[in-house]
Amino acid sequence: MTAADKYQRFDQFLQKRRSGALRDSNSSAQRQSRDDSPKGRQEKNVDATILQLHSAMVDKILANPALLPPVVAQLEQEQQQGLLRHSAYLFWSCAFAVIDQPQLFKAALLSPEPRACKHRRRTRLRGILTETEREQVLSGQWQAPSAQTVHD
Repeated sequence: MTAADKYQRFDQFLQKRRSGALRDSNSSAQRQSRDDSPKGRQEKNVDATILQLHSAMVDKILANPALLPPVVAQLEQEQQQGLLRHSAYLFWSCAFAVIDQPQLFKAALLSPEPRACKHRRRTRLRGILTETEREQVLSGQWQAPSAQTVHD
């Protein structure tokens, strides 16, 4: 194909697009909402499950703050090894820094914003819930521990 042929085909494409014979793939009329698609609904369900688990982990950490220092140490280690993006490090470290303000701690980790959902999908709160507790959360039988309950 010669250069002249390329330009001619491009001109034909533009004419069709301008006339409306070709629809813009990004037009709002043709674009389907992400939540309406099966994949969008599935992602929304996964995010809801992850949020449910994080809510239980936050409750458990607030009831027993001694669970947090090993998580913070692991976060720092992963940051130093270059295994963690800077935005994730900032998200988690800022959230952990406000552990002494329970409402703010909860708000930071359980935010419905897309960035928070993204970071929760790659959680730093590993090892907080036992497998039994995780199953209780997922089955709806979880009861948040009372504040300052110490587990050995």
